[in-house]
Amino acid sequence: VGSSAQVFALPCRPIHAARCINPSACQRKGNPGSPTNRVDQALPMEVFFFVLGYLVQFGASCLLLYKIYKFKSIYGLSVDTQISYLLAVISRCVWSMETRLVETKFAYLELMCSTAACGGLAFLCWQLYHTTSKHSVPFLRVYVTAPACLVLAFFFHPGDDWFSMQILVSYTMFQEAMGLLPQLYLMRHMHEVEAMTSHYVGLIVIARFIRMIFWGKMYFIGEHFLQLFFADICHTLLSADYMYLWMRKLKDGGRLIYSQSV
Repeated sequence: VGSSAQVFALPCRPIHAARCINPSACQRKGNPGSPTNRVDQALPMEVFFFVLGYLVQFGASCLLLYKIYKFKSIYGLSVDTQISYLLAVISRCVWSMETRLVETKFAYLELMCSTAACGGLAFLCWQLYHTTSKHSVPFLRVYVTAPACLVLAFFFHPGDDWFSMQILVSYTMFQEAMGLLPQLYLMRHMHEVEAMTSHYVGLIVIARFIRMIFWGKMYFIGEHFLQLFFADICHTLLSADYMYLWMRKLKDGGRLIYSQSV
C-alpha cells in the first residue's frame, strides 16, 4: 500500500490504519496469535471509543445550534473556535475515507452529522457576526492557528514519509486541540459564562477525554501515536481548571465565573 493511501501508517490495523487493498494477503501475513490479528479482533471497541468522542462533540454542537437559534446572537462565542472545528471536520472527511472507519456505517452517519453541525454553526456565526465584538488575542485567531497546525502536522505525523495522508490526520488533531483556546480566552474575559455555553465547552472537553481513552487503548495494543495523544493531553490540561468549575456548577448550581479574578 503506498504511503499516500495510508493513514496512521500501519496496514492491516484498525480504525486509523489503512484498509488493506487485498485483505486475504494481510491475513496471510500473520497467525491467530500475532499482534496484527489481536489488534483486528479489538477493532469494534476502538471504533466505539473514537466515534463516541465525536458523538459527544456533535451533541455539544446541537446544543449550541439551539442556543444561537433561540437567542439570535453569538455573543460570548468564539467565531475562531467554530471555524477551527469546521476546518478539522473537512480534513476528517478526506482521511476517514482511507481508514477502516468506512467499514462502519455508524461512523459514516456520525461524520455526516458532524459536518452538517459544524457547517451550520459556521454559517450562523457568519450570519450573526454583527452580534458580537469580542474576539481572542491575534495569536489565537484561526488565521494564525490553522497555518501553525498545518506546519506542526507536516513535521509531526505518524509514519516515515514526508508527504502522506497522515499529515491531514495530525492536522485534524492539532486544529481541534487549538480550536477551543479562543473560546476559553473569551470566557476568561467575561464576568459570567452563560449556561448553554458552559455546557457546550464542558461536553467538548469530555469528548477529548474519551478520545484520550481511545489513544490509551491503541497504545496498549501496540499502536503508538504519541504526537497525537500529546495534542489531546494538552487540550485537556489547558481546560482542566474550567472543567473543575463546570463540574462544581453542575453539583452545587449557581453561576459559572471563569474570569481572571477567580
